[in-house]
Amino acid sequence: MPETLLRVHFLSLLLLCSCAFLSSSSTIDVDDVVVGLVACRSRQFEAFTQFTNEFDTRWCNHSDYSNGVWCDNSTGAVTKIQLTACLSGTLKPNSSLFGYHQLRHLDLSNNNFISSTLPSKFGNLNRLEVLILSSNGLLGQVPSSINYLSHNLFTGTIPSSIFTMPSLFYLNVNDNHLTGPHEVPNSSTSSSTLEFLNLGKNQFEGKILEPISKLINLKRLDLSFLNISYPIDLRLLSYLKSLLDLYLSGNSLLATSLSADSDIPPNLETLDMSDCDLTEFPNV
Repeated sequence: MPETLLRVHFLSLLLLCSCAFLSSSSTIDVDDVVVGLVACRSRQFEAFTQFTNEFDTRWCNHSDYSNGVWCDNSTGAVTKIQLTACLSGTLKPNSSLFGYHQLRHLDLSNNNFISSTLPSKFGNLNRLEVLILSSNGLLGQVPSSINYLSHNLFTGTIPSSIFTMPSLFYLNVNDNHLTGPHEVPNSSTSSSTLEFLNLGKNQFEGKILEPISKLINLKRLDLSFLNISYPIDLRLLSYLKSLLDLYLSGNSLLATSLSADSDIPPNLETLDMSDCDLTEFPNV
């Protein structure tokens, strides 16, 4: 869908409730506000202002035009929000953010949400395709609707329901304190849309590769520094026929799985085995 970027200076407010339809690449400058000529619906624009007012925004770089709001040209609905390295405060469970039911892309990375837990209402944003919340200091258990939560302090397991989300193609939970997933539902073996998975730098227990081997549409898999107590058997990844990039650095690898007959994914383009204490180059 064509979209128009609505960039909002947080110290100014301009509502365009009616305007002529012009090219979505056109913009006008009004003081410090840069607004696409096809505006968001007024109530969603007001909700965005309400959302930013929930935080201290004094660190926002108002000349950074990568931050802003994208709206659908036809409906005026907000489809993308990107506010990075800008917000300080508590991410509230009842935040006005969760009123954007047409939202497909949300990037709130590198903000200061210290001591905030991840609200379960992210699950209400059922159109989300990309959710980026990395480097925010978020705490607590991981709810079911996520895909980019690296460099936080999450504990527990990854909910198995994540792997059956119909639009999820990118999941990054690198550098947390997670101990699972321990199971991927059988129904997700062929229906999972997940193509990119990063589980590195966690505290996984049990046979982590067995559930991963069910995600047959994976193209990129990062298992670096898993901190597991047993060697990785690469033969468990033989079902991942679409896999292009595999990162295994910092792990112990099962020697018998490094032979020419170990059925390594046939289309691999990148295989990273650095810091694996290998004594000779594997015959794969």
